Amino acid sequence: MALNRFSINRILWLFALLLLCVGVARSVFSENINEPDRADLTLRTRATVAEGEPVAGRLLRVPLPITGNVDRRVIAEIQHLVGQLQSEPSAAGRRSVLVLEFDPGASQFGLGSVFEDSLKLARFLISPALDGVKTVAYLPRSIGGHALLAAMACDQIVMAPDAVIGNVGAGHDLDHPIDKTILSGYQQISKSRHTVPIELAVAMLDDKRRLLRVKTDEGTQLVFASQLAKLKQTRTIDQDDTTVIFPGGQPAFLAGDQARKLGVAAHLASDREELARYLGISRQSIQIDPLRAGTLKPRMILVDRYINPRFVETRLTMMNEAIENDGVNLLCLWIDCKGGDLGAIAQLTAYLAERDATEVFTVAYIPGAATGTAALIALACDDIIMQPNAVIGGGEKSLSPEEQADIDSTITDVIIPNTVRSSALTLAMFKKNFPVYQFRNRRTNLVRYFNEAEFIQLNDQQDWERGEQITTPGKPLQLTGIEAENVDIATAIVDDFVGLKRKYGLLDDPALVEPNWVDQLIGALASPGLGWLLVLIGMAGIYAEVQMPGIGVGGFLATVAFALYFWANFMNHTATELEIILFIVGVSCLILEVFIIPGFGIFGLGGGIMILVSLILASQTFVLPRSDSDLQQLRDSLLIVGGAVVALVLFSFVFRRYLPNAPILSRLMLPATDARQRQQRRDESSFDGSQLLGQIGRTTTQLTPSGKASFANELVDVISDAELIPEGTDVEVVEVHGGHVLVRAVES
Repeated sequence: MALNRFSINRILWLFALLLLCVGVARSVFSENINEPDRADLTLRTRATVAEGEPVAGRLLRVPLPITGNVDRRVIAEIQHLVGQLQSEPSAAGRRSVLVLEFDPGASQFGLGSVFEDSLKLARFLISPALDGVKTVAYLPRSIGGHALLAAMACDQIVMAPDAVIGNVGAGHDLDHPIDKTILSGYQQISKSRHTVPIELAVAMLDDKRRLLRVKTDEGTQLVFASQLAKLKQTRTIDQDDTTVIFPGGQPAFLAGDQARKLGVAAHLASDREELARYLGISRQSIQIDPLRAGTLKPRMILVDRYINPRFVETRLTMMNEAIENDGVNLLCLWIDCKGGDLGAIAQLTAYLAERDATEVFTVAYIPGAATGTAALIALACDDIIMQPNAVIGGGEKSLSPEEQADIDSTITDVIIPNTVRSSALTLAMFKKNFPVYQFRNRRTNLVRYFNEAEFIQLNDQQDWERGEQITTPGKPLQLTGIEAENVDIATAIVDDFVGLKRKYGLLDDPALVEPNWVDQLIGALASPGLGWLLVLIGMAGIYAEVQMPGIGVGGFLATVAFALYFWANFMNHTATELEIILFIVGVSCLILEVFIIPGFGIFGLGGGIMILVSLILASQTFVLPRSDSDLQQLRDSLLIVGGAVVALVLFSFVFRRYLPNAPILSRLMLPATDARQRQQRRDESSFDGSQLLGQIGRTTTQLTPSGKASFANELVDVISDAELIPEGTDVEVVEVHGGHVLVRAVES
């Protein structure tokens, strides 16, 4: 009995110890979960992606109309893609997916497809060669004509909500019946796939047919109006539940919603991202493969500096010339900067996003950082290739409401419709408080990222399971290369530029697209380094002109320097007519103050301020800074002008102290006699020139209109009353206003 009690006590102690260990383990585990950090995001994302194996998929764009050799080229590409799909593992029990995106291009509805070519493509799509692959016809835009025959041959049709299909018999003579061969072809494809009911296909082909949807005792069915009486003999028809699908006598069309209700469209998807979610395939599966285009002709464009309108203008010109003249079909942008002028960036973003990837494929290569508004350029490209520790995103720290609205519209109207990246993650890179959550699809195991507003708009909310928030409150989203790849923002990560070349099969380094010598000159003159030097030369020239009247060397240098400064910035799209006019008015006020109008310094002070303001505004695209990039540009502008002013002070000191003793320049400067030095040291406020009124003296310098004159061996600053007076001319003092002595030439 004692032994049994001892055994029971020992068991109880062991059980208690086990419970204690479990409690400690749970506590440690909970602490680790409640303290996520940046590294955890990478690990969690990797694990999540690994858990769900997506369906293998490929996308092929079918150009419309189907004519010429389009059918043969599309069939060859389908065979190539099917071979790739069959060699890749897919989700258990699910077929690989081949998406055929019908692209009408610039044509209206893609009309003009040849029936024989369309039928050849359709018969290949229903052939045994594609038994192991699920084919999906994606119609992002409206299509018509015989191209619809190829779409009918796919296993499913997915349409955009605003897309329209129909007018299949466009171009045929309404006074004659449809050719039996054409009618037979549509009936054959419809029976093989059952994607589009036979009656619906025939009604869209033959515009004279009136098609009804009726409810009978055996269910709902489609029937032509001419066959309704015969149907009534064998079926009971509900007269109150009869709908006219096509009235007849006019082209037949089906809108997206109507096609969905009739079972023609299996799903409505407004973009490729929504299509990928519905099919359970990854985003990369429905991107255009640049290697399919054959031989790649690449060009490299450096985006490694502050982006202003001139930068974008020159790069767009260079890219267009490379595409049109050299047949370039791969543009690679080497991005390593923080942004720039938002209007210029939006222009470049739209150019990249709206390019046809089948003609010119765009790649953003980020070895360092694409932060601020520069991230918009990368996000507009077809592929984003990053190094592991490179970063993308992390928008401006401070944005005005107008700038935030411009960025949002660029993302929603330009980037999202033309790419397949997450709109929520893209927007989160430029918003401080924009919560984005991870979601897993219970049906397909796909992982996607939505904000609350996007999730509410999903038609299949019940299929998605909400995970954790991946954004940090108060901070815009910024991702490293590894993190960006895990959330499908980046296409791939590479260790170096060699890895980029290897990914696209490039043997040599892509040729660098560089601006011509004029653009390089403009960029150099508008840069802070040379801009500072031009402003300094201009200010020093004005100062020298005042000190050496009549020579003109300083005035010439100042004119050339300021002309180059404003020309470079005008061509750089930072200076406008306003800055030029402001500078000219400022210089005019200084001339009035120094040479013509005796006053109290108002014109001189105002003119100096206008000159400084014009020089600052000429090197920036704004008046008041509204963002971090604006503050950076303002800093550069202030450094240009402020540095030039400081250097001018040093120049004036050297000019006055040392240059008078120089062998050549001493001849160009006013004589530094004792009388002149005493005159310079004289306090102008205490100078009383009234005793000079009416006296006769002789000019020691040329009066243009100011200069020097000697009265009883005393040098006096004087001003001519009208014309230029040469040196050595007798003058008479006619007026005295404070320190200003007005003289007039005296005839001999």
